[in-house]
Amino acid sequence: MSHQIGVNEDVYMELKQKAVEIQKRAEETTVTQIMMEMMDLPSVPIHHPYHHFILPAAFLTATAIEQKMPEEELIEKLDEANLRANNVLGGFCGNYGACGSGIGAGIFMSIMTDTTPLSNESWQWANEVTGKCLQAISTVPGPRCCKRTGFLAAIEAVDYINSKLGLHLRVDDNIVCRYYDQNNECKREQCPFYLIESICK
Repeated sequence: MSHQIGVNEDVYMELKQKAVEIQKRAEETTVTQIMMEMMDLPSVPIHHPYHHFILPAAFLTATAIEQKMPEEELIEKLDEANLRANNVLGGFCGNYGACGSGIGAGIFMSIMTDTTPLSNESWQWANEVTGKCLQAISTVPGPRCCKRTGFLAAIEAVDYINSKLGLHLRVDDNIVCRYYDQNNECKREQCPFYLIESICK
């Protein structure tokens, strides 16, 4: 159970149910499409620690589809990701210098490889994918945006994850942010996911 202020466990349940629903459809999809289906839930605010769970949950769901993972196994992994993500507090990006989306990639890698603090090669992978994501996230200055950092982390992580785990996960080539009008601190043209939307309009 999370002790974070403003965290509602019912929302995590909704996110988990959405992940299972997507897996049951068994349709070809991308990690970023799964992320946006989760972000589109009315209970998910523009900024919130829920996003620290959304990224590993999306990677877990995409992996479950590719590997034809039993639903019970996916649920078990999602519950573990939720437990770990709940330890990444709101504002971690600015207060600790490590965005929760980047950490979320490490959570995914750790869960998929059964990594512990005593592991060898997979310990390196979990830390390396997190570091790569944090570097990518840092290429766009603040203020924070949970959508932008999530997309940047997914783009950076997917090739690394595929190479280490033998997967074929994908992200969208042109990610269009549809959340910017909810974000009072949106960087607009300075965000790589805003410009395309502006042109489309």
